[in-house]
Amino acid sequence: MARTVKIDLHTHPIEALKSKFGIKGIKDIKGGVIEEIVKAVSKAELNGIAITEHNNFNHSWVATLEILDHFKDEKLIILPGEELDYAGQKLLHIYIPDYYRRRLPFFQGKEWVMILAQPGLVNPLDLEKIASIKLDAVEGTSLKGDFEMAERVALEKSIPVIKASDSASLADIGKFYTELEWK
Repeated sequence: MARTVKIDLHTHPIEALKSKFGIKGIKDIKGGVIEEIVKAVSKAELNGIAITEHNNFNHSWVATLEILDHFKDEKLIILPGEELDYAGQKLLHIYIPDYYRRRLPFFQGKEWVMILAQPGLVNPLDLEKIASIKLDAVEGTSLKGDFEMAERVALEKSIPVIKASDSASLADIGKFYTELEWK
């Protein structure tokens, strides 16, 4: 029997904790930092998050490994990724381990997913400029608002619209999330 899981696919927890923990590099992503992230995900009653730090996959990767290593009993889905700037738009590039590819049909057959985040928020959306990017989803709602262009992109590209927080603070993790089927 399939169930659903709640995942926030656009979060910035390391950036949210940089000043509190003095995070400068990957060696600083440990202990208290990881515990704070796990608490925030649990408090939001989520099954997981994608850690999508700005142009910094390494921070996301290390945080993911630390959480999975030290908080196994929590059974959280933690996906490493990054938020990229491309052709005036924001893209979420998220790595999907095989375990999740097999259990979440949304990710089936995709080692990496690419999500167009906040379409048209910073710059007008020109789909021609990102035509070479294979998009797997488009963010329709975040803490920054509802993105009118999302429905058009979803129809044109035959991709789903998601909701995600784009949290810049731990308290905002899970304010918006996507429900995915778990097999």
